[in-house]
Amino acid sequence: MILQALYRYYQILLEQEGASAVPTGNYSSADVAFEVHLNEVGHVVAITVDLDEKGKVRRQKYRVPRQDKRTSGVKPYFLCDKPEYLFGAALGMREECRQASRDLWREVLSYAAMSSPELDALQCFVGLESETLLSQLRTLTDETLVDLLKSGGLCVLKYAPTGRYLHADPSILRAWEAYCTAQDSIGGGAQGSVTCLVTGERIPWAKIARVHPNIKNVVGAQSSGAAVVSFNIESFCSYGRGQSYNAPTSQEAADGYGYALNRLLSDSKHKVRMNDTTVVFWAESSSEPEVDLLASLLADWQEGDESQRQDPDSVRERVRSAVRRVSHGQTFRETFADLDPSIAFYILGLSPNSARLSVRFWYMGTMGEIGERVWKHYEDLAIVGLDKSPSVRELLREVAVGRDTASIPSNMEGQLLRSVLLGLPYSRSIFVQLMNRIRSESDDPKKGLRKIGPIRAAMIKAYLLRAARTNPTMRKGEITMALDEHSSSTPYNLGRLFACLEKAQESALGHGLNATIRERFWGAASATPASVFPRLLSLAQHHVAKDEKWGNWNDRLIQQVMNSLPPALPRRLTLEEQGMFALGYYHQKQDFYARRPEEPTADHPGENMEAMNR
Repeated sequence: MILQALYRYYQILLEQEGASAVPTGNYSSADVAFEVHLNEVGHVVAITVDLDEKGKVRRQKYRVPRQDKRTSGVKPYFLCDKPEYLFGAALGMREECRQASRDLWREVLSYAAMSSPELDALQCFVGLESETLLSQLRTLTDETLVDLLKSGGLCVLKYAPTGRYLHADPSILRAWEAYCTAQDSIGGGAQGSVTCLVTGERIPWAKIARVHPNIKNVVGAQSSGAAVVSFNIESFCSYGRGQSYNAPTSQEAADGYGYALNRLLSDSKHKVRMNDTTVVFWAESSSEPEVDLLASLLADWQEGDESQRQDPDSVRERVRSAVRRVSHGQTFRETFADLDPSIAFYILGLSPNSARLSVRFWYMGTMGEIGERVWKHYEDLAIVGLDKSPSVRELLREVAVGRDTASIPSNMEGQLLRSVLLGLPYSRSIFVQLMNRIRSESDDPKKGLRKIGPIRAAMIKAYLLRAARTNPTMRKGEITMALDEHSSSTPYNLGRLFACLEKAQESALGHGLNATIRERFWGAASATPASVFPRLLSLAQHHVAKDEKWGNWNDRLIQQVMNSLPPALPRRLTLEEQGMFALGYYHQKQDFYARRPEEPTADHPGENMEAMNR
């Protein structure tokens, strides 16, 4: 399923850009670091390399003759190869590599039907002896360039008089095509035909890919690339078929899906990193808005996103404002009327595993299905005080120790993403981790961090809402976006009461306290309220009596919330009830910020109580 989807995307690219830009059949896409310039007689007259500000090599993509996967030993490529294959001992590297390259190139050029200046120059270059090549390099290169050449990277050849690349010369390409046709006719192994697992077509065994392409740009994998499909030990083989003949895939299909996946992984618009997992996503469409929708869900804003922030109609800005749009009653279809809901969409999570890649997760669906589920996710998160839609990474940062994403367990990203994309309840392990962080952390004004900020409160609300949909014993109707003064939930009203008691303390003693009741009693109050709240209520009476300015107002507010509680407070609260406690606390605190009463006078200490009581 994964390979078929990637191969279809390759065919879309081929249709859009044409065979001259997208490699097909006997051609590959290569990241090239060096250009070797040859004159009319095949002598090296220049070697150029493009460096960035930090002195690192910039690589360019070229469509070159096919480069099958290298495993071990010496294996040359035609026209585009590493410096040791082009120069060998002349560069102080293995001469056997250059000799193997010369043998291959001579064999390919023997199929040339007509001559050209480029082909003549190439034949002369192949015939150069090591001593002659060494003398040319000494006059052209300095120590810096030699070190860069020895560090690796691919080289292409350019004909200096015209500036044309040799891998684009028609006479040389016709020789390459003739050589490939001859190699295909030789056979190369088992006889008969087999069904390709990707395309479903019957093809001769000679057309089966012996090894599959390397996939690059996966975080933690080898820089040279790692394989998605690979067989290398006997236990993986069956019926006497080794290597990738055990899962027959045509060479064309293998090259196609490999090119498509490598291209997606090289484009920051189509991938994000989530700890040790690289997530790549694409749509079977030529338009970018569909991809932007998932990119906004997964990734934080990047440096280059300011232009999209200024455009309220951009997909990413519409996603970032989803929680506000939800509060105004907007639906997914209304917000994204320009997206085609029938377009197929795919999400693939890859992690390194030695020289291979592990598939962490794989999701597929239509744009409409995924979009509606993403919108429901934001609808569940919507809460007073949350102004922009948090990405998955921003959500998980709230459950990390010190809000350091490196400390997030690697399986949590997949769990949360799976819940969002399939419309399932959020993982309880994420909820447990979140409640632990709330219990153990305090406000940090210097860093702008709060014990229960908008994102944490939104996560609690979303978890409880989704749990209520699958658990009939939970009452979903009591979980609201803003303060619910008529809620019958005891844990919720206990959280509200705790916020009122804290406000009474701050009003009486000021905001410069070393430790408020939140720092001292939060854990006990949210877990065992019956044993803590009598003491807190007694303490509050001292704060009310001391506060001449706001004491009467705070006392009435405490009494109002107390009227919503049962006579006997619960001895213990479950973890979900502790979540309701935190939600009630957050809602009440937000209500304080939103509705500040006018300053009372000595004659009328509760002057604006009616406004606060609505």
